[in-house]
Amino acid sequence: MHEISIAGAIVDAVIDTAKKNNAQKVEEVFIEIGELTALNTHQLKFIFDTITRGTVAEGAKYNIKVINPLIECNRCHYEGRIEYFGKLHFFLPVIKCPACNETNVDVIAGRECCIRKIKIS
Repeated sequence: MHEISIAGAIVDAVIDTAKKNNAQKVEEVFIEIGELTALNTHQLKFIFDTITRGTVAEGAKYNIKVINPLIECNRCHYEGRIEYFGKLHFFLPVIKCPACNETNVDVIAGRECCIRKIKIS
């Protein structure tokens, strides 16, 4: 369950930012999570609620936007969405270009895990 360490790092960054800005309360946090990270957003929210108790981030609303995978094919130069099969928790997907079936592709979106905005008071 890698959600615990990721959630901890996010909360640490949120609390650090709140302190640096003399915030009394973290109201809302906007996060982008790439689908290829295999992070479970429901588990993340549960962990956020648990580990923020007693901090300026307690009770904050966490808005998580899931980013779909996008690739650029190095053979045919297709750029766009992909389809893959399987549960990411059990194996790494083989990512192929849907246009030419090439595996030599660059992932240009879908691996994000970042805080985009923090609303404080």
